[in-house]
Amino acid sequence: MIAITILLTALISLVLGAAPAKLARRRVRQCDLGWAAGLWLATWVFALCAYHRPGLTVGFDAFRLAAITALCGWASFCVAGLRSFGGRGLRFVVPLLLAAALGSEVFVGNVTYFNTHSYQPFQLLDYLDPNVNVIRGQGSISLDEDHTYMRFLDIDQPIYNLSMDGLTNDDTDPLHWDSFFNFRINATDEANSRLNYFGTWQIAPESTRSQVISLDLTGNVGTMELTASGYSTAFAAFPVAVTFTGITANAPRPLQFSLLRCIAVFLALLAIYALRPQSGLWHRRWLAGNVCDRAAGAVLAAILAAFVVVVPFWEPGNTGLATENYNVAFWDHESKISFVYEQYGALAHSLLNGRLDLMQDPPEELLALDNPYDSTAREAAQVNSLWDHAYYNGRYYVYFGIVPCLLFQLPFEAVTGIQNLAYPPCMIVMGLLFLLASFGAVHQVVRRWFSQASSAAYLLSVAAIVLGSQLYYLFVRPYIYEYAIVCGTSLLMLALWFWLSAANTAVEHRGALLAKLALGSLCMALVAGCRPQMELFAVLALPIFWQRYIAQKRLRSRAGAGEAAAFLLPVVLVAAGLMWYNYARFGSPVDFGANYNLTGNDMTKRGFNVVRIGPAVFTSLFDLPRLKSVFPFLQETEVTTNAVIRTIGEPFVGGMLAATPFTWVLGLLALPQTRQSLRRRPGAAGFVWLAVAGMVIITVVDCEMAGVLYRYLMDYSPVLLLGAVLCWLLLESVLARRAAAGETLAVTLLPVLRVAMAAAVAWSAVYRFFTLFATQPWLQGLNPSLYFNVARLVQFWM
Repeated sequence: MIAITILLTALISLVLGAAPAKLARRRVRQCDLGWAAGLWLATWVFALCAYHRPGLTVGFDAFRLAAITALCGWASFCVAGLRSFGGRGLRFVVPLLLAAALGSEVFVGNVTYFNTHSYQPFQLLDYLDPNVNVIRGQGSISLDEDHTYMRFLDIDQPIYNLSMDGLTNDDTDPLHWDSFFNFRINATDEANSRLNYFGTWQIAPESTRSQVISLDLTGNVGTMELTASGYSTAFAAFPVAVTFTGITANAPRPLQFSLLRCIAVFLALLAIYALRPQSGLWHRRWLAGNVCDRAAGAVLAAILAAFVVVVPFWEPGNTGLATENYNVAFWDHESKISFVYEQYGALAHSLLNGRLDLMQDPPEELLALDNPYDSTAREAAQVNSLWDHAYYNGRYYVYFGIVPCLLFQLPFEAVTGIQNLAYPPCMIVMGLLFLLASFGAVHQVVRRWFSQASSAAYLLSVAAIVLGSQLYYLFVRPYIYEYAIVCGTSLLMLALWFWLSAANTAVEHRGALLAKLALGSLCMALVAGCRPQMELFAVLALPIFWQRYIAQKRLRSRAGAGEAAAFLLPVVLVAAGLMWYNYARFGSPVDFGANYNLTGNDMTKRGFNVVRIGPAVFTSLFDLPRLKSVFPFLQETEVTTNAVIRTIGEPFVGGMLAATPFTWVLGLLALPQTRQSLRRRPGAAGFVWLAVAGMVIITVVDCEMAGVLYRYLMDYSPVLLLGAVLCWLLLESVLARRAAAGETLAVTLLPVLRVAMAAAVAWSAVYRFFTLFATQPWLQGLNPSLYFNVARLVQFWM
């Protein structure tokens, strides 16, 4: 009977594998049959390995045969279908990719369902040591900080997984409704006669996927111990406070279909298909305006924008729009961290009342200190001062740039009368503008220097800028630091977009030209009121406008003088306003007040020290990402140095250049051929070299002024990535032209370039996604249900 069933399984798999070719009225090719037969044999070998469990039924029952038959048929259908219809357009391929994604979710994403189907469950609490001190209820067990230990004796049977039953959270703190705790697992088995540590089980009551864990114990288990512990960091702390009705061992896992994971797999497969070297996206010019190419751009924009809108609210404390005292449920106004939400709201309230300082008096203890910027003196005197505020002449000020406040908090309070507009919605607006500017700037780059650039190269370039920068990292922690940086970098990209568009605008369209020049300069000038060091990139106006106004001497004409006035007037007006604002507060037009910051070190005496530069440059640019084998697969590292010096830093997950392969193309600048090709486009060459120089200068400036912090990479990363885009587009244009001329080497290298570009962007997407879960403020503690659900969706085998 089994032999007949196996034969039927093989025939079904082969027929399904060959079906697409037959439907296409093509001869069933031997390679398709070979694929189907090979997949069929491979899945049977997999089944023998995956379903074999000592002590369990090993026979090939009907369920296993049905599952293997379906798996073989699905795999054969997808492979043969893609081979037959892969070149016939999306209307044929999309259904096949959808089938592949659905099958992947069912058979791969739910491998634990098939693997545990024949498990024989039993209740572990039946073996609970009666002498263990736990809180016993009516049909339930409770654990708290004083009752964390459970021991199970004389189990004497295999255990392949554990599943919590009826788990509820007993913590009454409203901030802890979503929490998690750890179980340390020790056990004896046939390979360990004494208790041995096997691992830690992290459980979130709001995440059902985390409430089951697979184990790898040898043979029969004798004794098992579970010891619960809470979680504590600077951002969140959860005690042990749970109740459960049971712990099932060897629980058959249910089939859990994840629509989100299925969509993600489908989009990934669609991207792989659309970006293969033979794809039409690589062979059509972006400027040709093909409808399909524009549709692909719209899909990319929608995906990137969706993350901009969603990511800020991954931390529950960021929900809401505004209240008189924003998010008092999460911030009690006594914690030092409260300032990250309220400074701009307080500044707006002061400005509306005709004051430049904050309407809060410093404590007398702070006024009495000889050096109020000495953090050790403040701590010794137990001064309750406002953290990270500027303190000058006995008053508090906001040293962060005023422009974000003028754009959002000030008009909001002026119109509604409500203080403290939350930062996340403001950052979302600026983040969407950043996306728009990225699409626009790359489009103008293509128009200006690389008119033959393919649609695929354009779309990958935009994705590289957005994903390679720290945009989403800043959104996962929308505090005042990140808010100011996002506003600055969005205005910077808008400025470059307007300037590039102005350079591409014919002089005959004078009205549009003047408007773009003025808008670009206005945005660039406003950058100084958000993040002053980014203003360095105003020098990019030189390579953008050099050809028209210097080389062609248009600046000497009357029309050129008018355009220069449109270019300079916004800069003069904004600079005058910022200089007056600085002078009125600190007595100097160029003093933004950062040195008067009440923080962990005395900024007034920080000075310049060359010793800081080496560790800062290495960590910020060249430090390799540390990978690990468990979600989120990235490990934070601290800034290290042998120098006995105060190093201000926060953890990194890789330097800008080391962790972003898309920027490695800049290494080709060392080749004479690359420099020669760039010289034919002097504007592009100047842009690339200035972008690289800006990266180095800002890295040094940031480390000397403030420290080595991961978010500071956003000060230069979008412009650096735009410079890398120019190099990628240059390579594509050169190789495409030579391949069209029949050069053998170019024909060989062009597909390699296309795959490399797509792979670099794919790495940025994966790396950036895992960065959101690996870095401070650690979503593991701020949103445990999200963290563990995503962790289990990624680690589907757990």
